[in-house]
This record gives sequence, C-alpha cells and structure tokens, in this order.
Amino acid sequence: MNFQDEMKKKFLQVAAGGVEPAEWENWWNSNRDQLEKILNRGTIKRIMPVWWSADYYWMTKTQSGIASYFHAQGRPVKISDYYEKKAEEETLRQRQKVLADFDKKIAPERLQWEKYLEDHPVEPVEFDWKSLMGTPSGQKPPQVFSYVSVRGEEQWKETREELQLRLKENVQAKIAPLAKAYGMKKAGPKTFVKEKNGLVCRLKFIGYFRGGGYEAMQYYICPIYAIDTGILGLPGHICQGENYQKMHRDWGVIQYGMTAVNAAEVEKINRKFDEILTFLAGDIFPEWQRIDSLEAYFAKERQEYLKAAETGPTDPRTGRAMWDLSDMERRHPWRADDYLFGVWDLLSGREEEGYKRLAECVEYGTDFMESCLKERPEAYNDPRDSMAVLYYNAGRFVDTKQIADKEERRRKISEIYEEICRFMRYYHGLAKRTAR
Repeated sequence: MNFQDEMKKKFLQVAAGGVEPAEWENWWNSNRDQLEKILNRGTIKRIMPVWWSADYYWMTKTQSGIASYFHAQGRPVKISDYYEKKAEEETLRQRQKVLADFDKKIAPERLQWEKYLEDHPVEPVEFDWKSLMGTPSGQKPPQVFSYVSVRGEEQWKETREELQLRLKENVQAKIAPLAKAYGMKKAGPKTFVKEKNGLVCRLKFIGYFRGGGYEAMQYYICPIYAIDTGILGLPGHICQGENYQKMHRDWGVIQYGMTAVNAAEVEKINRKFDEILTFLAGDIFPEWQRIDSLEAYFAKERQEYLKAAETGPTDPRTGRAMWDLSDMERRHPWRADDYLFGVWDLLSGREEEGYKRLAECVEYGTDFMESCLKERPEAYNDPRDSMAVLYYNAGRFVDTKQIADKEERRRKISEIYEEICRFMRYYHGLAKRTAR
C-alpha cells in the first residue's frame, strides 16, 4: 500500500469517527512531510487549522475538512456524529469546571447575600414543574402538510395559524401553571405579572414583528415606581447561565414560521418550551421569590453580589466571557439609574442624595420632554413612551424639594409616590388604564 492509499484509509476512519484525537495527532505529525507534498495548503488548513489541539472539538473540524477533501475528489462520504457528541460532552465538562471555579470566586459575596436572606426568610414555592414537560396536556394531533417550505400567502397564513396554536398550547400548559404557582396573574394571553411589597415581576412573550411566533421573552423584577432597565436585575450566572444559553439556541423554531408546522416541528416547539420552562422554573422565578421587598431589592449585600457576578468566566471554547452585564453598572443612557436610586434615597430619608440624583435625571431629559410634549402633550400617560414616563415621574418628585417644612415635605413625597405607583401599575400591566 502506497502512502496515498494509507492516507485515504486513515481519512475514512476519521470520517467514521474511528480515530481518537491523540492517535490522529501522532499519525499526522509522523507523516507531516508526505502530507504536505500530497495536499494543497487550503486542504491542510481545513483538516488541521492553526489552533488545532488534541480534543474532540477540533476533531469535528478535522472531520469536516476531510469530508470537503473527499467531496472535491468526487467521492462524498458520510460522516459520523461521534466527535460532535463527544465534543459536546467535553465542552460541558470544561464549562462545569469553569463555573465551579467561578462560584468559588464569588463565594464571599454570595454568602453575604445568603446570610441576608437567612435573616429575612421567604417561604419557597413548592411546585412540581417538571411534570409539565413533554407534550402539552390536551395538545391537538399534528397536521400533515403537502409542503415543507412555505410558498405563497395561503401557505403562510396556514403555517402562521398552526404555529400560533402550538405556541398557545405550550404557554397555557407549561408557563401559565408555573406563573400561577408563583402568584402571577395573566395580563393578556402571553403576559404574566405580580406585585409584592412595592416590587413588580413581569413575564411577556413578545410577538415577532413580521407575524408568526415569539421574537423574544421579556422578564424583569423592579420597583413598581421604576421602568425596566436591567439595573439590579439578577446575577449573570442565573439570568444568562447554561439554561439561558440552551433556551436561546434555535429560538427560531418558535419565531419565524417559515416551514410547515408538521409533527417534527411540533415536537421541536414542545422541546423549546421545555427549555423555557426549565430556565424560568429553575433559575428566574426562585430568585425572584427570594427578593420580597424593596429593602431586599436594594440591599447592599445583593448589590455587591450582583457586582461580583456581572462578568462571567472565560468560555473554554470561545475564549470570551460567558456573559457580560457590566454595561448595567454604567450610567444608563436615559439616567434611569438616577431615577431608580434617587427615589429609593428619598423614600429612605436620604433627601440630599435623592434630590441630587433626581435633579440630574430631570435636567438630562429636559430637551427631550420639551420636544416630546409639543407633539404629544399626554406622552407621560402612555406606557409605550418610557422616556416620557421616566422624566415626568422624576420631575414630580423633584417638585417636592421646594416644600420647606420637613414633615409636610415627607408627607408630599409619600403622596407623590402613591400617585406614581398607581400609574405605574397600569404601565407594568398590573392594573387597567389609569390617567393622571
């Protein structure tokens, strides 16, 4: 057997997943000179990229390069998924180790927050959410379509209606019971909200702007008086951890509706909602449950914990941070952070700090409000115009600074707070339309 035949035999073994990374590395290095004579530079780079190392992830690249080589020879080969599966297992182990190390790193801040929670206990929610996974109860049998890719208005309409039905089935069977268990009420067919001790929790599936399914999922916890900005949300390893990443992979299956929603697609939709359910029930809702008051929300221990966890560890596969929420710690472009903390300062009796923050927020929004109110005098009553709502609210609090008598000023601050909360309940979907 000449070397070229030996090479092709080895290539076929790799295509079949029959060569381990270390064995392949040894064979390649032992025969490098002959390989470089036979193969062109492009093929070599595809089979053995510059950063290649002896693991299963890089074996998938080698396998892909070998498949391209045979295809160029007019001899397509079928490749095994062995390396791909092993690479997934390998990556999972590496990430678990990195996350375990990260957990040790942030342990001091996490333990301080846990200590705070021990001193301010909250009853956990006991709910068997895993029983909701799989095929939704009462789901209609999948339809049979005569096409796969959608063509024309009639097929588009038919597919869109079928997709929306499957989404509705999953929301009703999986998300609604979970939300109810955590005390949330429906504020629409795909929105759930809850008020507790001055805080609001909100979950909403956002429709794709071109029709079809869901473009995204909005979820937040914040004071009722505030708008959602992501400031003081949840730790990065919770809100953007492994369950989040898994949930967001292949999100398009519940978004676009560009293919017939046949039995296979219905199963994909069901699995995607299992991932959404796992993310919400395993990560988000339990953490929301522990934050049961404004005092807990603004607790120094929680803020330090969030700060410690804002930037994740380096992903062993991509070389980038697994998550990065550091932008949340910088000044908000609307100065919404000044409003959020300024109001809390006022409510907590720190008037000097509170008025300073709120005045900066109002000053920053002056030009916007002048322009906005000329065109839409009632913009501050429209939940769709968050900036107008924000600056108007901040201005209402700033106005109380002119009251000289301290007791009267404190009374007025409380009055304005209640007035703003009444409107913001409407803003967050907790109450029906409220004007002011």
